[in-house]
Amino acid sequence: MRVEITKTDLKTIVSKNLGDDKFNAIKNALAKDIPGYLAKATYLGWRTVAEGKHFESAYFAYFSRELGCRTILCMRRMTDGDIYKPYAIINDHTFAEAENELRE
Repeated sequence: MRVEITKTDLKTIVSKNLGDDKFNAIKNALAKDIPGYLAKATYLGWRTVAEGKHFESAYFAYFSRELGCRTILCMRRMTDGDIYKPYAIINDHTFAEAENELRE
């Protein structure tokens, strides 16, 4: 998997506030080492992009790690090549919400 990480990607991850200060602190610390996260993560699968959103993304791939709580890294597979870019680090609740959005 070819991963590209830019400062903008990291700013996007850090800017997503999930309303849980403990989780946000863990998420922001993990964002500093995406390659390290992926090296020890479990692949969960992929999902299509919700209709009308993220036109630059072919699909999202998800990876999970337990570090004080379960975290899920969302990686975008870009439509213009074989590059994956980090998009968000989320919790189980947000992961389930995304799944429900795809079903609607």
